[in-house]
Amino acid sequence: MYVESDHLTDWISSGRAVRMPVEASREFDEYLCTLPWIPSRLDWREIPYSVFSYEDAGWSGDLAVEWARTHHFMDSEHAFIMYSATEPGILCSSRDAFFELDYLTMGRVHPAYICAASAGNDGPVLSFNRFAEWDGFAVLTTPSP
Repeated sequence: MYVESDHLTDWISSGRAVRMPVEASREFDEYLCTLPWIPSRLDWREIPYSVFSYEDAGWSGDLAVEWARTHHFMDSEHAFIMYSATEPGILCSSRDAFFELDYLTMGRVHPAYICAASAGNDGPVLSFNRFAEWDGFAVLTTPSP
């Protein structure tokens, strides 16, 4: 499983991230499956969207965080990163999710999905409707308001 990669286990053991149960990934995937898809990712031709290119921004984590702030991801303290519907994901600070996204998805060439998360009485509350798709290379896409 990807969350057992050395770099993620270091973050989890240091407290920078929390391993979330696979059920959280399944529920997020169920939400995403209600949207239009092409074979391996969302069909953004059918959804109004906004894009952030790390490459075009000089790989600036600070600019990624500002883009995320513009799209209200920073309104939530945490973010959930889903690597696959059949694997656990991680919960980390919203800032880390966007500033360190390349690191948090290192070695993967598949899309990953991020959604906002806030604290609830029974644990994290994931806001699936506030999400972004990471293409696995350099581009984040989120629905436009």
